[in-house]
Amino acid sequence: MADENGSARAAAKLETMFALLGEEQRKLAEFQRRMNEASTTVESANKMLTATFDGRGELVRFTVNNTKYRTMAPNELADMLLDVVRRGRTQAFGKIDAMAGGDVLPGVNFGDLAAGKVDLNDVVSGLMTSAIDLPGIIRAAEQQGGRTDG
Repeated sequence: MADENGSARAAAKLETMFALLGEEQRKLAEFQRRMNEASTTVESANKMLTATFDGRGELVRFTVNNTKYRTMAPNELADMLLDVVRRGRTQAFGKIDAMAGGDVLPGVNFGDLAAGKVDLNDVVSGLMTSAIDLPGIIRAAEQQGGRTDG
């Protein structure tokens, strides 16, 4: 009888863990859908340039709205181009952070990760320590399932 109770508890925990996994997969699919639909548009201060970025922060359209650039010094135009692109990417990555709803790993937000501001060695190290957190998964399953017998 004891083995049957233990097997039933283990099966219930496993079922709860699969339900949690399914919910995380659903959240990830929704996040991906929202990223695919997102866009960010930024203009230069003088409205001469417009840049549009997709949900991943990639430049997808760049428009010169007038001919003011013809009278600009090359360095001035270059600085304006860089400013528009940097501001656009920053805003796009900010939207990614908002969509993600928090850090993807402890201390690592999605925008910084996408912008390349995070040391990849730190990310991999964090993944290795948190990806297979079986005690945490079991605790979460037990909390959702009720009983917490060892």
